[in-house]
Amino acid sequence: MVPLSSGRYATIRLRPGEDPLAALRALQRRTGAPAMALVTCVGSLTRAMIRHANRPGGTCHQGHFEITALTGTIDPAGQHLHLTIADGEGRAFGGHLLPGSAVHTTAEIVVLILDDLTFSRAPCPLSGHDELVIRPAAGQE
Repeated sequence: MVPLSSGRYATIRLRPGEDPLAALRALQRRTGAPAMALVTCVGSLTRAMIRHANRPGGTCHQGHFEITALTGTIDPAGQHLHLTIADGEGRAFGGHLLPGSAVHTTAEIVVLILDDLTFSRAPCPLSGHDELVIRPAAGQE
């Protein structure tokens, strides 16, 4: 059976210099959300900390970038967020969002808070990574 949740929305606007990941972690703590999903994000960055596919560490990209997509899930202990940005020539690239990015002008973020669910991470023998575990929240079984 697939757990269902009605959800509620929260919206934040980040200002120049703010870190989108830190702001999302703060929102999760402030709301106490057991599960969150990123709905949309538009804005710009001057610094993007990204872990690209099959790379062990992060790369810091400096410049002016438009946020073309930010998607993923957030739980009390962690997150799995993918960021796509485009440079001034329209070249797009992305990967896992890491701590240390910085907003240029704004970042407008909408999240869905899933109070009826809990997200956690557990080792997956198929992928070899900690992957998302979705469960009904206590009292929602």
